[in-house]
Amino acid sequence: MSFSLRKTSRQLRSMRAGKTVVLAGGTFDILHRGHLKYLAKCKEHGDILVVCVAGDVRTRKRKGAKRPVVPEIQRAEIVASLKMVDLAFVSNRKPFSELILQTVKPNVLATSSNEPSSAVKQQLLEYMKHNHPEIKVVLIPRSHLGSSSSRLINKLKAE
Repeated sequence: MSFSLRKTSRQLRSMRAGKTVVLAGGTFDILHRGHLKYLAKCKEHGDILVVCVAGDVRTRKRKGAKRPVVPEIQRAEIVASLKMVDLAFVSNRKPFSELILQTVKPNVLATSSNEPSSAVKQQLLEYMKHNHPEIKVVLIPRSHLGSSSSRLINKLKAE
């Protein structure tokens, strides 16, 4: 099964007429309740939810050499099978990279507010405001998420 940006773009073209497209992203390593809550909140902002699943290379850069636990294609398959997700693709780029934004052409960019610093989110907001004012940016508060794959992994290691 292919989870490429190109294939997702082709599928999206036939679905999007008159609909609001939401783009969200994440690692989704060891799927948990927080992921489900995050994606459900993202879906509330539109009709079609497209999810960018972080590739293995990007995940290792962000989370360390021992991550991800679950390979990218399996994570994409799991995410794509969720009822609130319409399309999913794998990318080693940031979900708000120019290539992804120009290809998906979302109406809404949804992101969790759990970045390591508020400066990262501020950069995103400024970038989108100046380069893509037509795209609404929605921050999903961390309080809606509840869990993390890293916490689950650490708990399993401790047992």
